[in-house]
Amino acid sequence: MQFADVEKNESASEEQVCQQQSFSSMINVVDLTSSSSSRSNVSTSAVKIETNVLVNSRTNEADISHPPNRSFQCSCSILKSISSFFSFDGNNDAKGLALTKIPEAALWVASSVYFSTALIKVAYEDAGCITELQDGQTKLPDCDKRVYGIKPSSMLSLFVMIVGICNAVIMPIFGAILDSSNRRRMVGALTAIGVTVITFAQSFVSRKNWFPVFILQLMSFILLTSNSVVALAYLSELTKDKDKLARYNTVIMIFNSVSVVVFLIGMTVTTTLLKEDDPLVTARISLLSTFCLQFVIYGVSWTKLFGVRMSARKGAMDASLVNVENGGRGDTARCQVVRNSFQSLKRTVVKIFTQRSEIKWFLLFRATSQPVIIAFTAATLSYITDQIQVSSRDVGITTLIVLVSAILGNKLSLTTMRRFNPLISLRMCMFLWIVLGPLLVFLVNKPGHESRLFVLSILWGVLMGWKEPADKTVLCNLVPRGIEAELSGLYVFAGHISMWVPPLLFTMMNENGIDIRIGLASFGGYFVISLFSLVMMGSYDSIVLATFAHEKEQFMTSLQSEEIKRSMSENDLKLVSLGIGKPNGTTMRRSKSVTYVESVMSV
Repeated sequence: MQFADVEKNESASEEQVCQQQSFSSMINVVDLTSSSSSRSNVSTSAVKIETNVLVNSRTNEADISHPPNRSFQCSCSILKSISSFFSFDGNNDAKGLALTKIPEAALWVASSVYFSTALIKVAYEDAGCITELQDGQTKLPDCDKRVYGIKPSSMLSLFVMIVGICNAVIMPIFGAILDSSNRRRMVGALTAIGVTVITFAQSFVSRKNWFPVFILQLMSFILLTSNSVVALAYLSELTKDKDKLARYNTVIMIFNSVSVVVFLIGMTVTTTLLKEDDPLVTARISLLSTFCLQFVIYGVSWTKLFGVRMSARKGAMDASLVNVENGGRGDTARCQVVRNSFQSLKRTVVKIFTQRSEIKWFLLFRATSQPVIIAFTAATLSYITDQIQVSSRDVGITTLIVLVSAILGNKLSLTTMRRFNPLISLRMCMFLWIVLGPLLVFLVNKPGHESRLFVLSILWGVLMGWKEPADKTVLCNLVPRGIEAELSGLYVFAGHISMWVPPLLFTMMNENGIDIRIGLASFGGYFVISLFSLVMMGSYDSIVLATFAHEKEQFMTSLQSEEIKRSMSENDLKLVSLGIGKPNGTTMRRSKSVTYVESVMSV
């Protein structure tokens, strides 16, 4: 018992563990001595007493001469907590989602910062506009010339509008078809390969081929958005534990925020060391670096981490069976899958507007918040550059503060989600977004307010980092099993369909002589609509209950469909599988006197 107490006391620090190992070896030596002395008629009990005395004396000397290293213990506990925070509890899908944020962030920086700058400059040169300041000039003259029928100054806004419309039209259909397919991981891998190949092709951009590369950029963003829809479908399936889901979403966004900062700093250091000022060369370096990240990380994520997902819809299984039974006539089966996908999308949209109003309000929130945050960022940079006369160095410092503060916002989002719930956390974030615009134009209104700008940039970055983890966590709690990609497509649709509205209204106000400060403060009105939408969603518990009821109704419907199929003749079943016939009595009628949740829970 005395030796056991000594072992328990010595497990408190790393040094004492090492001492314990040395004591164990000493005991072994004493045991050998004991066995040899037993042959020479020496008492075993005497050896045990000697051993205990030796260990106790050594322990006392160690406690006096080598006190526990508390700083070492503290460092170990911090490293252990950080490792546990980023471990994802062995969830490979979550690891894949986090890793894919690295090339996504790199592509965003390479495209929006370096490639866009090079593209605009080359477009101005091809149009015959002046791109360099002459002696005595402080501002480049306006240029009304066109290239490929477009003003160079309008190319980026046109690009954003085209991408927004294409994604808004394609993604809901893409998500519905994806939910009817058993090849989710393969689709994710193919879209990732497409983005990687296009990025490699773009790295050869030059003054001769810039317009075809510009077209490739459109294709790249559409494929990247498609890949994001696939990733969002995995996101809602990560775990049923609400606390873990909030932590996973937070860590994934931390990967995104840190990757943006690291890639931007790395590109700045690289171009500085190379002393390269040509925008085209800088764009090539950034795109080639992004390609390397995509090649490695996408390859690992989509082949080793993301798992295979089978469709929860019976139609996907039936289509594959029809393909085999019809002797390889897969065209009919594929057409049936597409037809079923459109029908499912229609049912989902009808259900959203008739029974699951919380999803309707959440999509409205997405449509009014995401485009406004992007437009607010562009308008603020224009405001501080033109009106406040902030230098390019201070603009860079402001951008860096915003990006670094976004990491703090990610952590704050997790804290508020744990303290309250994801919906309340998102409402708090939107309230602060309402305040940010007026606060900015009130405090930063003339040259010399750079220090105020830096302080507000901290709040700006925190809010940007706060929103996304809470946003994605609420989305995951809204999505029932079986239509993950379908609702992800609608989520992307909501974020892109109104992408052109805030910048258009801001530009119209600015062109008609309205003070830019009023235009900047008016962005708060969009956030008021966003906050109102979140309030109309109801309580967080009611959202979770409605999602559970939706899943239960889908399960009961599938059981009823199976009973109907068993009662039908084989001939009728073939007609229904081909979309020609329609069984009688398949419509589920629901009493209008009870609510959606109550009716489903009473089945």
